[in-house]
Amino acid sequence: MKEQIDININAHPLRNALIVLSAVAICSIPFALAQRTHPGKSDERNGSRIPSRVMNPTGAPGQVGGTLMAPQSCTIILDEGFDDIENLPGWVLINHSQPSGASGWFQGNGPVFPAFDGPPDAYIGANFNDGGGLATISNWLLTPEVTLQDGSTLTFYTRTAQASLAAVGMLSGACNTGNAFPDRLQVRMSTNGASTNVGTTAFDVGDFINLLIDINPTYAIGGYPEAWTQFTANISGVPPGITGRLAFRYFVENGGPEGVNSNYIGIDRAVYCATIPRVIPTPRPRPTPVPRP
Repeated sequence: MKEQIDININAHPLRNALIVLSAVAICSIPFALAQRTHPGKSDERNGSRIPSRVMNPTGAPGQVGGTLMAPQSCTIILDEGFDDIENLPGWVLINHSQPSGASGWFQGNGPVFPAFDGPPDAYIGANFNDGGGLATISNWLLTPEVTLQDGSTLTFYTRTAQASLAAVGMLSGACNTGNAFPDRLQVRMSTNGASTNVGTTAFDVGDFINLLIDINPTYAIGGYPEAWTQFTANISGVPPGITGRLAFRYFVENGGPEGVNSNYIGIDRAVYCATIPRVIPTPRPRPTPVPRP
């Protein structure tokens, strides 16, 4: 079980205060930075350090940073920067964590880390408070219904909080900085139109049976990126004319305030780019030449 700290203390100012302490002083306060804040003001407990172990059956991981550009062969259908998560037309938020926690998806907390683009809080976040006690966290973020076409892509940026002691200049491994709380994120797909069926329990997936990306499925320390990193989910194997939804699933077993996993993640700049099927024109029949008499 992790130590519970006054939930009204924000992790960011306390971390800054520790900068003035010596390495001995920091190490004498084990996990002082592992405090929690109230729901929606997320903590940054000792997070992972090295990006990124990813299981990606049908997609390919993207690159850190850079300018997001749509392939010339597709049309951007969805472009969401999460500037205001109270205004997400068509999106659906469902928290099926067991036991349920004090929070769900929330507006990003800039002092923990700023957004990939836009204002500092312009991203959507989730953390260990999605579950209560020792929990299996299963917090869903569903896109609006979109046309699913082979070759289409969903790109997005995600990251977790930096390892707290590394953030104040400590060397890697100092004060047991490797004792982290790993995060995990899945991207799934439903081909059942506007369905929002994700089952009823933390382990159910409902209609979202197609796993496109699984970031850090083994809960490795350092398995979730600490800098904004772009990932790409590639759509394939769907019949023509199918519609459905894509879903982000913050899925962490043995998580919650009393678990050894789950910390804090952000998602930013989610872009769905749909391919347009090429229409091959029907050849026009050529007239049969008439021989000259």
